[in-house]
Amino acid sequence: MDTALQHLTDQINTAAAQRTPLRIRGGGSKDFYGEAPQGELLDTKAYHGIVSYEPSELVVTVRAGTPLAELEAALAEKGQCLAFEPPRFGSVNGSCGGMVAAGLSGP
Repeated sequence: MDTALQHLTDQINTAAAQRTPLRIRGGGSKDFYGEAPQGELLDTKAYHGIVSYEPSELVVTVRAGTPLAELEAALAEKGQCLAFEPPRFGSVNGSCGGMVAAGLSGP
């Protein structure tokens, strides 16, 4: 297990044992969305990267902390793009995990 994943796992296990809430956050682009964030910060930025990408199959697997810009750049190199338009909130670069977690896929 890589160190970023081990750190997240340890933090989650500790919070579960102590019965304390976690505030999951990647790029922070949706901190304004929904209720006010509460709990200890669980930062996913260190858990990033494209795990696998098969352009001919149109399949890509990324880690939660992967910036959307990084994913979109990798897809663009092969003439591909996301099949939806994740919203951009200000100048903050959102993460793939945040996009999925918030359920925001654009117009």
